[in-house]
Amino acid sequence: MPTEARGIVESCDDCHALALPLPAGVNSRGLRALELWQTDVTLIAEFGRLKYVDVTVDTFSSAMWASAHTGEKAHDVIAHWRQAFAVLGIPSAVKTDNGPAYASQQ
Repeated sequence: MPTEARGIVESCDDCHALALPLPAGVNSRGLRALELWQTDVTLIAEFGRLKYVDVTVDTFSSAMWASAHTGEKAHDVIAHWRQAFAVLGIPSAVKTDNGPAYASQQ
């Protein structure tokens, strides 16, 4: 059973030491919903003034939330995440590209 095998590996201290690191460019995946989200901002010129589209994906369930904004500043990211949290829930971690909007102290 996959669940039984996963439990054995998770409880084995030696098994964790043998895990291979993920190669650069590999996107990790959550083992359950709301564990890890991946988020980014993409530019869609056809949307006019609201051309900055924030997209967030739950890496386990592939549930997605997208919202269009007038910029890619911290307040735009905060507005997007407030919407995403209300719809999807609050994740344990969020993976970003660490751009200026995500690294802000707001």
